[in-house]
Parts: sequence; C-alpha cells; structure tokens
Amino acid sequence: MPTDTDGKTQAMPAAWGRGRRMGARLGGLALAISLVVAGSPASAQEGTRVRPGSEQSVRGSSVELLDELPVVRPEFPVPDEPGMLFYLQRSTNSNTVVYAANFRDDGTLDPDEPVIAYWRRFNTTGERKALKMVEDNFAFGIRAQATGDPNVFKLYVVSYPERMATLKLVEPGRVNVTATAGERVFRPLYAYVDVNEDGFMPSVREVRVIGRDIATGKALVERIQIE
Repeated sequence: MPTDTDGKTQAMPAAWGRGRRMGARLGGLALAISLVVAGSPASAQEGTRVRPGSEQSVRGSSVELLDELPVVRPEFPVPDEPGMLFYLQRSTNSNTVVYAANFRDDGTLDPDEPVIAYWRRFNTTGERKALKMVEDNFAFGIRAQATGDPNVFKLYVVSYPERMATLKLVEPGRVNVTATAGERVFRPLYAYVDVNEDGFMPSVREVRVIGRDIATGKALVERIQIE
C-alpha cells in the first residue's frame, strides 16, 4: 500500500536513505495535513512547494461556502473518537488518520502532548494503530507550542512549522481548533487527499479541506490543486 509506509529504523546508513526516500514519498500527504491543520496560506500561492525537496507544488486553490457539509466518500467509515479534532481520508483506501485532543483526568490538556495522531485501519479490522516513526517525522506528525495561556496551544505539522492553527480549551474536556483558508477563519473537520498511484512514486492530484466557517456557520470547502 504505497501511502502506508513500512520502513524500519536501523542503525546503519541504508536506513537513513530509506527514510529520506519515504519522506519524499509522503510529501504530498504532508501538504494535506498542513492544510487541514493550519489552513492554506492567505493565497495558497501557485508554485508553493509541497515539501522541501519534493517535485510537487501548489497550482492554485479555491474556497466556497455551502449549505450542506459535503461527504466525499460516503462508503468510507467516519471515525468517532473521544476528543477527535479532525481526520484525514485518502482515495487510496479507507484507512484514516485521526487527530484527537489528549486530556488529563481533570479535563485539561496534557501540556506535554495536547494532541495525538494515529491510524484507524478501516481497510482491515478498524483497529487503532500508532503512526510509524517515518510517518510521524515526515508526514502525519503534529506538534504543539505552549502560549502564555495554559489553555491555548499553537499547532503545526512537522513538514510546515511556519503554518500554525490555534487549539483552545473552552471548558474541561472540550476544545476548539481554528484555522484559515484565504480570508476566512474556519473550524477544520476533515481533509480528503486524491492520490495518483500511476507512477513509480505516489503523488497528490488534489486536496479538499472541509470545515465550518466561523462567521456564517456554513460548510467551507477549500480545493487545492497540486502539480
């Protein structure tokens, strides 16, 4: 399965080379995560690299508001996880990456790891699986920075640390995440990545980011074209 990596870390140079190749292979998916977590840059600028060293780049994007929240793949299971913030689906199969708030017993966020990411392997038994090291470090990993407020964190993905979203505890056991798409502030719900597996290396055709516009409450869909 090209987008579900199986690399193993070994204490030898070959392992580093394999990890770098997998990093390139995951580059397009890293863009998808960065866009659902932090939103596109104000312009989703044409020519923006998907990831340093990747041959793929953003061709352009568009944002629209809809009355109904679109479901890209109705046949795919939708995760229903405690503390879930958003999730990522791919055209490859129904395996889904889930991002969830990590609460302590008193309902506050764990300051050391306020958000966790993991697989739901819906393509097999639906079991929860941890991200592999290369997935966490090159594509799907999410990190948080503390702010002056212990209930507010800035989120970013490992591939794009300069793009941040805001995670805020609004009451014990409940949080909000906000991001931007163009000039609009929205609450991300999920992303869908259209993967092209025709070539030697998988690539991304398009990323759709779906959420709720804060100002209007309408469904927001951003479509980012990749080349």
